[in-house]
Amino acid sequence: MRSLNILLEVKGFYLADLHQIANKVASFLPNDGVVVFQGEMGAGKTTLIKAICQSLGVEDNVSSPTFGLVNVYHMKNGGVINHIDLYRLKDAREAEEAGIFDLLDQSGLSLIEWPERIADYLPPNSLVVEVNRCDFVGEGEEPDRRNIILHGN
Repeated sequence: MRSLNILLEVKGFYLADLHQIANKVASFLPNDGVVVFQGEMGAGKTTLIKAICQSLGVEDNVSSPTFGLVNVYHMKNGGVINHIDLYRLKDAREAEEAGIFDLLDQSGLSLIEWPERIADYLPPNSLVVEVNRCDFVGEGEEPDRRNIILHGN
């Protein structure tokens, strides 16, 4: 695995602060490229992507593309975001058959959930966003706190 620098790290934020965090993450994202989102089921990957899309000027209804694999959103500035969810795919062959690799070659920003399905085929300059639930919740603290780490070159 290649070594990436930590570009942004936010620990223990509350979901109520998600839009502020999404603005910070969005400030690092290119107009064209690939950003992969890693985290367990229910960690908040899709919720974070919705907030990032809003930060980037998407006016479309942002929803999980789990069953359709890809949702395409348009930004106010004319840019395109491909929201890709590979959860239902078994391997890279299925991703290729679904046209996922063609999307990665087009202009626009591709935000990918469950990227491990095609890990060997991702562009080497992909950004990585780790989303995790906080392991420890102290007495009286909300259980829905998250950690986010953005990695890149």
